[in-house]
Amino acid sequence: MDVGYIKYFLKIFLPLLDRKKDRAAIRFIYRHTAFFSISKGKTLFKPNSSAAVGSLIIVADGLVNGYIANVEAGQANIWLGMKGSVYICDNFKQTDHNFNLLAIEDTIVFFIDQTELAEGCAWYPALDSLFNSCLLQTAVSDVNNRNILYRLQTIENRISLFKRIYPGLYDRMSTDLLLSYFDIDLSLTGEQTLQINSAYNEDMVTHFQNKKLKAQYLD
Repeated sequence: MDVGYIKYFLKIFLPLLDRKKDRAAIRFIYRHTAFFSISKGKTLFKPNSSAAVGSLIIVADGLVNGYIANVEAGQANIWLGMKGSVYICDNFKQTDHNFNLLAIEDTIVFFIDQTELAEGCAWYPALDSLFNSCLLQTAVSDVNNRNILYRLQTIENRISLFKRIYPGLYDRMSTDLLLSYFDIDLSLTGEQTLQINSAYNEDMVTHFQNKKLKAQYLD
């Protein structure tokens, strides 16, 4: 095992588990963790792979875009994973969608099989507590934040909330990827579009205007 992966593992789990009292639990979770390094601009899996299904995913370092895709519907971006983020991939077992990760920056991720984790939680109370009080809560918080973001009615509010729930990410992501997370409503009026203040970059404003003009032309 790469020494670098071990260091990332210890940085994630030692603050959450007691090094001495929970030694057996730490060994268990380590044996059942798969480590992946994703280079910037690369995806973790090949297209149409279902390898992520049934896994709990932890971002140890870097930044990734989690998305689902199929041949007909294309790609839908659903999760931004930064250091410490958690995603539970168990939503696509009965569909033709597949989940994948695209590295926005060089990234290290951990994959833990949910069935194996459940087994460990039954054996080690410390792991059960870790899952319910930390990993699950982090995953739920990520989903809730994204849902709240999509419910906001104005672009200004969505951008403002995005900057609060994803501190520092606004300037680390491409404009196209940001737009996909703002879920831009093409029914916005030109006046609403132009209300975006100077705190937001000119490229973003241009994209909003172009999407509005395109929608008007298609109508």
